Amino acid sequence: MSDLNGATYTSHVQSAQLASGHTYRYIHHPPQPHRHGNEKPTILFLHGFPSSSYDWRYQFEHFASRGYGVLAPDLLGYGGTDKPEDANAYTLKKQTDEVVELLNCAGIGKGGVVSVGHDFHKQLTDTRGSILLSRVVTYYPNLSSKYVFLDIGYSPPPLLLTAKGIDALNAETLATEGYEPSGYWAFFNQTGAGKILNDHQDSFWSVMYTNDDPTYWKTVYGPTGALKAFVEANKRAPTGGFVSVKDNAIHDRIFAADKGGYEPTLNHYRALYRDLNAVDEKVIPTSAANITKPVLLLTATNDPIGTPKRAEQGLRSFAPDLKVQAIDSGHFMMVEQADEVNKAISDFFEG
Repeated sequence: MSDLNGATYTSHVQSAQLASGHTYRYIHHPPQPHRHGNEKPTILFLHGFPSSSYDWRYQFEHFASRGYGVLAPDLLGYGGTDKPEDANAYTLKKQTDEVVELLNCAGIGKGGVVSVGHDFHKQLTDTRGSILLSRVVTYYPNLSSKYVFLDIGYSPPPLLLTAKGIDALNAETLATEGYEPSGYWAFFNQTGAGKILNDHQDSFWSVMYTNDDPTYWKTVYGPTGALKAFVEANKRAPTGGFVSVKDNAIHDRIFAADKGGYEPTLNHYRALYRDLNAVDEKVIPTSAANITKPVLLLTATNDPIGTPKRAEQGLRSFAPDLKVQAIDSGHFMMVEQADEVNKAISDFFEG
């Protein structure tokens, strides 16, 4: 756990081995009993890329101090969780089952579960996203009483994030908006892409956590071949005040090459890009696409990849009880605008 030195929640870090044989590291704070005997729910926080449970540090402090239960895993391939090399281990059905098993291992409590997801790979074709939380909805529709999507919207079945779908998306967006949003997928699909990111970790960090998403995500992250060229040249994007030197150091330790680095995390992209979810997706009934519980979507006004328009359009048809709130932020809104995000989520859960 030395990679988390400096984090404020280390006393709440736990691990569990699941039926698959995978061991997960996670943060867990049980809900605190209310004086009237009721409990607040446990909030399941699901991170995206290139992240870990550490990206929820401000949410952990906020919600744990208010009596909520909190469970935030390092997802498969990330942080202190196992990192299988085979991309077949990263299909969405397997991951969703493991996250739910982890909740059961930790103990949910009488207050039930509410779920929050950020990013976790963007299905922009047909304006869809936040895939892992979306499959919690699909496969376990009665698990959570409310859902919160941060920045990226909902991914109803069937998934369209294959190589063919990404190529079509890039071509369409280039023609209509003047830039490719997802050219990095082809790079991430390449064997050895993780080593390139490891070898140029500071350059990659600067692109991901830049304070200028509209410029660098349009010109460096999104266009085909641009990210690889940028990091191999060891260039830097400007980073803002929402991430500190300490945050950078912790991130570097979490993704250190001797702990697996970035290579296993890219298997999430490879499983999607190579259509390894196809068999599972085909048997999902059409009715399972609808979200019957209340949903909050927080959009990031400065994210040119997960645009507010795409995110909202992807939810409107499937979530009749939907609230949308814009946050003046880039992609990592839960870090960049933590207070505003925490208030919005709190108001939604308590409303």
